Amino acid sequence: MRSLYLGSVVEGSGKSMVTLGLAKNHPGKVGFFKPFKEHLLRQEDRVIDQDAYLMRRALKLSMPEELLCPFSYDVFRSVHMDDVLSAYERVACDCDLMLIEGTREVTTGYMNDVSGMAIADATGSDMVLVSTPDPAALDKIAMLKKFLGSYNVKLKGVILNKTDDLSVSNFLESKGIKVLGCLPHIPEMTYFSVKEVVEAISADVVVGDDHLDRIVEDVFIGAMSNETAVRYMRRHGKKAIITGGDRSDIQLSALSTDTSCLILTGGMYPANQVVSRAYEKGVPILVTRYDTMAASDMVEHLIARIEPEDTEKMRLVVKAVQDNVDLEEVYR
Repeated sequence: MRSLYLGSVVEGSGKSMVTLGLAKNHPGKVGFFKPFKEHLLRQEDRVIDQDAYLMRRALKLSMPEELLCPFSYDVFRSVHMDDVLSAYERVACDCDLMLIEGTREVTTGYMNDVSGMAIADATGSDMVLVSTPDPAALDKIAMLKKFLGSYNVKLKGVILNKTDDLSVSNFLESKGIKVLGCLPHIPEMTYFSVKEVVEAISADVVVGDDHLDRIVEDVFIGAMSNETAVRYMRRHGKKAIITGGDRSDIQLSALSTDTSCLILTGGMYPANQVVSRAYEKGVPILVTRYDTMAASDMVEHLIARIEPEDTEKMRLVVKAVQDNVDLEEVYR
């Protein structure tokens, strides 16, 4: 059995998407392991890692999410490498390829010798780095390539995400860094559901419980005059409007346009007129205790997840990886 460690160069690089694409494109049986939990998902009385939830269903794995992704990383109370290896061996299946997905950054855990490099070394895995094309990320790729010389790990190369600019790939290749593929930006992968917003900001749903599957493509803060806000809102569809609970003017204007949900901040509930209009339009109203700036930051940084039932997103990921990554080289 071969194993491959997927390491993220910077947060938000897209390693989860790449992991899924590599798994679904492989012609043989694929297993999955992720040492440390990141984005959590509540399933009844269980709190599990979102990626483990997705991969278990996408690959039809028998092991529960708690075993596929068993630990939380705490720099002050870290697990030991022996624990990580035991957990890995518990889920390592009789398969052609084991994919090990890392954390937000491949260097996480270095203080306690459980970084991505150390785990790849201990499990005998080759490594593929996933990165954005940002200049700071490119510098870090070069640093990591040199850093990996301290470990018994083969760096197969880098997959660049959110770019189809071959000049970036050529630049890395000129520095002796193999580029395995460049994945173009897929707008649909950045969209998220109202349900995900509810979870991210711990919101109360005032109205629209049965419309939480609405898709959010844009986020707008309604903190200016109503006239200015209306001009913007008419130009953008499928949006989330974040505004104070006392801004009934903004709320009603938003409900006259293509709006996916209203997010009211400061714990203030809407006027009855707003509730009635939202009910008629089928637009969820969410109330959060956070202020406007805090709520905006949390929503803006919301990472859209792929649900196992979302066949269209799954198709887009599989095709993007199939068309733009040297799979033969990755799987070799």
